[in-house]
Amino acid sequence: MDNLVQRNITVNLDYGRRRKPRSLALPSLLLCLLSFPGRTLAQNNSSAPGCATPEIVLQRYAAALGGQAALNQVQTLVLEAHETEPHTFNPQATADYRYQFKWKSPNLVVVKQHQFPFGWTTFIYNGTAWSNFDGRVSHNEDNTPAWRNDLRSSAYNDNPQFLMYRVVADPTMLATTRNLYRSFKSLPGTPDMCVLLAIGKSEWGRERRDILSFDAKSGLLKTWAIQMGLPGSETHTAFRFDDYRQVGPVKIPFSIYFDFYKATFHFTKVAPNALLSDGEFVPKQ
Repeated sequence: MDNLVQRNITVNLDYGRRRKPRSLALPSLLLCLLSFPGRTLAQNNSSAPGCATPEIVLQRYAAALGGQAALNQVQTLVLEAHETEPHTFNPQATADYRYQFKWKSPNLVVVKQHQFPFGWTTFIYNGTAWSNFDGRVSHNEDNTPAWRNDLRSSAYNDNPQFLMYRVVADPTMLATTRNLYRSFKSLPGTPDMCVLLAIGKSEWGRERRDILSFDAKSGLLKTWAIQMGLPGSETHTAFRFDDYRQVGPVKIPFSIYFDFYKATFHFTKVAPNALLSDGEFVPKQ
C-alpha cells in the first residue's frame, strides 16, 4: 500500500474535438472507501462473510450478474446512453451528449457521440487500435513501439477517453475478460464493502495495482480504480457502477460515472446479442 499515493499528472489527449488535457488528482484507496458515506474502515474483510478471499469475491460478482454461463451467452451489446459532465469552457454549466455503443466479443467496439453543433463523431476499436474521430484508420501510434501497443491493448492501459469508451461499452468486462489481471489480494474493507487489489502490467511493462470495491451484500462491483500515468507519477482514476438491472440473462449497471471527466452515463437502451457483423468494427481507410 506504500506506493498508492495521490499524484498530479496531466494526460495529453489528441484524439478529436471533444477532449482537452485535464489535470488529474485522483483517489487513493482511502478516498475510494470513504466515498461511501457513513462507512468505517474495518481491520480486515472478515466482517463480511463474502469477502473471505479474492476467489470468493469474484465468484460472487459473476453470480450476482447472472452466473458465468449467462455472461458467456452475451456475445454482443448495443447500447444507447445520455451522458453529462461539466462543460469544457464553463465548469459551472453542464454539457450533455448522446452516445451509441456497439460491442462484440471479445473486445471490438464502435462508439458514436453526438455533440451540438458538430453532429456525430465515430471511433472504432478493431481489437488492437482505435480509429480517428471520423471512423478512419488512425496513424497516431505509428511511432509507438509494438510492445507498448500490445500492452496498451489491455482495456485498463488505454488512454482515458478510450478507457472510458471500452468500459462503458462492455460494463461487465471484469467478469468476462480472461487474464485481465495476473493476481488479486484482499485489502481492508468495510462491513458493507469487499476490497481487492488487482495486480497486472502497465503499458510501460511495469507492475500496476488497481483497486476493486464490491458490495458485500449483493456481490456487485461498485468502484474500479485504475492506475495510470507515467512511471513514477502514477495515480488512479475511478469508475463507479450503479443502478444494476436485469437485461436478458444478465445484470447491467445502467449508471456509470467516470471521475477523470466527471462524466455520468445513463443507459436508455441495452440490447444483448444483437446481430453485428465484424465489418462494422473495421475502420475506413
